[in-house]
Amino acid sequence: MEFLEFKKVYKVYPTGVRALDNVNLSIEKGEFVFLWGATGAGKTTLMKLITREELPTSGEVWLEGCEISALEDRYLPILRRNLGVVFQDLKLVPHWTVYENLISPLQVLGVRKKYAHHLVEEILDLVHLQDKKHHIAEWLSGGEKQKLCLGRALIHRPHLVLADEPTGNLDGATALELVGALFEFSKKLGATVIIATHSEELISQFPARLVVLNKGKIIQS
Repeated sequence: MEFLEFKKVYKVYPTGVRALDNVNLSIEKGEFVFLWGATGAGKTTLMKLITREELPTSGEVWLEGCEISALEDRYLPILRRNLGVVFQDLKLVPHWTVYENLISPLQVLGVRKKYAHHLVEEILDLVHLQDKKHHIAEWLSGGEKQKLCLGRALIHRPHLVLADEPTGNLDGATALELVGALFEFSKKLGATVIIATHSEELISQFPARLVVLNKGKIIQS
């Protein structure tokens, strides 16, 4: 059974815009995938179907043997607990330190203090923010804030990580460092990672699967 699967998925918005057009896609556990396409190709809509922010107009979306497109709303917190999502708009608490921003999701999940501290230290090393641990988040540069956002998405060791244009406002070196951290996380923990991007430079730097979207259709996989 595939880890993530889209079966004949269409998404048409009330305005008449067809965001996804008969999408059939299977992704295996542990795959590192670039979802590539121009703005408006359907990348963000596809991501939102996985997080259940949107529902397909028709078709099915399956994750780990569960049809999440038919999942009752009361089970959505359980679904999202196993996802790591890197937001375009940074979901950080600006007056908290880097450490506090990272440990707070673990506290919500009830993770034991000693193990939570271990996970934070591990993520600080991964995203190269060890020397900024006690800095207030709003003091960080744009690139450092994006690294912290990535760290928050990975802190609970999710099975699936979704990153929608995570490097859009970053310089080339920082963008490569960020995606490199995701690549290392995927290989180390066997997590599936899907990165939506329109950057040709990024996709040329990593040995990853490439899925190309154009006007809602998959034209290459």
